[in-house]
Amino acid sequence: MCNKDRLVELMHDFVLFDGGVKKLPRVHQYFAVKAAQKHVMQHRGGIIWHTQGSGKSIIMVLLAKWILESNSNARVVIVTDRDELDKQIEGIFNDAGEAIKRTTSGRELINKLGQAKPRLICSLVHKFGRKGVDDFDAFIRDLESQPSKTVGDIFVFVDECHRSQSGKLHRAMKANYAKRCFYWFHGYTAAQEG
Repeated sequence: MCNKDRLVELMHDFVLFDGGVKKLPRVHQYFAVKAAQKHVMQHRGGIIWHTQGSGKSIIMVLLAKWILESNSNARVVIVTDRDELDKQIEGIFNDAGEAIKRTTSGRELINKLGQAKPRLICSLVHKFGRKGVDDFDAFIRDLESQPSKTVGDIFVFVDECHRSQSGKLHRAMKANYAKRCFYWFHGYTAAQEG
């Protein structure tokens, strides 16, 4: 690829407007997106490790935008573990000019994934559970044998995976999305040291 083509790619894939303010990724954000793109092209998931305040949201926006532009059949689902974080993700994507649908219930999430649009969705991990389940292992077996109908190539971004990705909700989410590409965003704070 010649330098001119490379510059055009960089301008297209790595410049975004956040509420009207032009933003460029920092070096670590650029390399995180480039490494993730290789995994996306091979339909392999992975972990994107970051520190608090490192600009993980910009990485999510740039990667989601690239996935949706590169694959007309792709859909991106962003899963968070807190309502305030879910609202924040929605705001960040909207400010960057990326229309995102925030689901309010498990039923709505399943319904939206069964349709071709919207292509960009955010939801809480809690939407994968079900109240009043007496035999959770049987519930998981049912999900695995009859996963929810989805349309498109689903790429799942799991935000703050170090907090939410263990236990029953993790198992239910994975059962619902068997054979999907997961990208785990693992945060790290100084409080987690020793």
